[in-house]
Amino acid sequence: MRLVRGLWRLRWLGIGMVLLIAYPPICLAETRPLITTKLTKPKIEQIARQTTVRIFTGTASGSGVIVQRQGEIYTVLTNWHVVGLSEKLTIMTCDGRRYFPITNNFVQVGKADMAIVQFRSATPYRTATIHPQPVTPGEPLYTAGFPMYTQYQVETTFDQGIQGFRLTQGIVSLVLPKSLDQGYRLGYTNDISIGMSGGPIFNQYGLLVGINGRLKNRDPDFGVYTFEDNTSPHPELLKQMVRSSWGIPITTYLQLK
Repeated sequence: MRLVRGLWRLRWLGIGMVLLIAYPPICLAETRPLITTKLTKPKIEQIARQTTVRIFTGTASGSGVIVQRQGEIYTVLTNWHVVGLSEKLTIMTCDGRRYFPITNNFVQVGKADMAIVQFRSATPYRTATIHPQPVTPGEPLYTAGFPMYTQYQVETTFDQGIQGFRLTQGIVSLVLPKSLDQGYRLGYTNDISIGMSGGPIFNQYGLLVGINGRLKNRDPDFGVYTFEDNTSPHPELLKQMVRSSWGIPITTYLQLK
């Protein structure tokens, strides 16, 4: 009997070792208390790496963030412009695994540049904790995602997979009194790149406050800085807007989902 019990112990230890190898600890979900203190940048980066996914759409790539888990069904929030026209989509999680979406009929969040995509997995991935309150100008922010191109914008980073992850730090520059077209209302100083669209925006507590979407220094003549009611910003405000990256507040998702 002792020998049999010993073999069973070894068997379970062996299974545990396989699980640790198959699913790196950085990707495993964890039970965590509500965060009420400011976090260091390395801690926020850990949260971002665990919850941010890379989305491949055939000829391009974007980013997303895991916001919910129900059993084996995970919900990812991203930009509508990342997935809306895609017919061939795969989702890469923090352990490098690729998943197909449950359905290609992706759900747009109202008229905002937001989309909900779901995939199925038995692996316990971490979900981002949503902050239901709006941010304020001057508040520190961290943006995450996977740039589609290398530093010199010559080659793609497709072969880098999750190794192409990037986290940038900045502050809230503007919170507009009314939204731009497609729900953009949150301006920030963080540098973001093509491919980081759909990636998360975290506050200094590691809580999800928005979704990336638009780069800095866009040409105002293309109408990207026109409000959703078709009015234009004052010239001084426009200067600030052009110098900012733009995202959609997570409160928009909470209101429209």
